[in-house]
Amino acid sequence: MKTSSDIHQQAMTGMLAGGVERRVNVRLRMIFEDACRITAPFFDPAQSWGGRPLAFYARQTLCDAYPDLCQQDMAILFSVV
Repeated sequence: MKTSSDIHQQAMTGMLAGGVERRVNVRLRMIFEDACRITAPFFDPAQSWGGRPLAFYARQTLCDAYPDLCQQDMAILFSVV
């Protein structure tokens, strides 16, 4: 199993899984799975507040969990989760 430092090193050299790696935002790639895990309850259709979806709270949860991300990275992360 590859560690995050292995993934970072491969991404920085441009090669991952035998091909050319074009994505360069290693930080977002490393936190993606954790971001999905912590926001999953907010996207569950069975969960709501007065019949309203909770997606706004998912974004706020991401902002609280990753305060060091810039607005652009936060927007990217939120859109992919």
